[in-house]
Amino acid sequence: MITYCPSCHTHFRVHAEQLAARAGQVRCGKCSRVFDALDHLIEETSPAPAARPKPEFVATPADAADVELAPELVSRETPESRAETPEAAMLLEPENIEPVTTVGASAFSFESVASAEPARPMRRWPWLLGALLLLLTLVAQVAYRYRTAVTLLFPEVKPYAAVMCVSLGCELPLPRRIEMMSIEASDLQADTINPSVMVLSATLKNRASFNQQHPLLELTLTDTQDQPVVRRVLAPQDYLGKTVNTQAGFAATAEIAIKVFIEGSQIKATGYRLYLFYP
Repeated sequence: MITYCPSCHTHFRVHAEQLAARAGQVRCGKCSRVFDALDHLIEETSPAPAARPKPEFVATPADAADVELAPELVSRETPESRAETPEAAMLLEPENIEPVTTVGASAFSFESVASAEPARPMRRWPWLLGALLLLLTLVAQVAYRYRTAVTLLFPEVKPYAAVMCVSLGCELPLPRRIEMMSIEASDLQADTINPSVMVLSATLKNRASFNQQHPLLELTLTDTQDQPVVRRVLAPQDYLGKTVNTQAGFAATAEIAIKVFIEGSQIKATGYRLYLFYP
């Protein structure tokens, strides 16, 4: 027969002789709880494993002298203590009585149970392929947006960029680094032949090591108070002439001398300002 402690749920194998000796009252050898073993019997559902050879525990009557000499005995009752303590019980020691496998709620484990079907490994290559395509798309967009700067950093790719622009219907504009452009000299004087015409003379220089787009010139005529009287913007065709091919750009480290004739008979100007810019 198997009984268990209702307090700590330790299970013990007991015999009918043991239970009959103390009317079923036993004391748990683990938590010292006194309980009725008959009320906590468990039906054995499978043959118990063979127990190691152990001395058979037999509860025998003992007097007070025997109790003092043999404290290892299960019962420590005396006639006096039996009269004073109605709950005298037989001590169940796990090492003296064969424990059995715990059954019931304490035997359950709440660990996760492995699935019978093995988990399929996650396929990573579709994600890697998608990330690679997104990266290539981003690189292509950046290269298209800054195609002029890319051709400056890598001149060897300029022919390929030109072919790409032809197929995409875009343009490959020349660089426009205004900080690399300068006006080396300028002058505004009345024409010696026709005093009503003013002649603007200037020297422009591209200080970059690459060809650039020709800049625009803004000419502002001022009065004696340095206030603007008239302003005019000169395109490359205005100061270079219509016969000059501006598509080739302003050559690297080159200078251009320009001369522009301006009708000024109706303009009362005493000074001017000239600067270049890109739209």
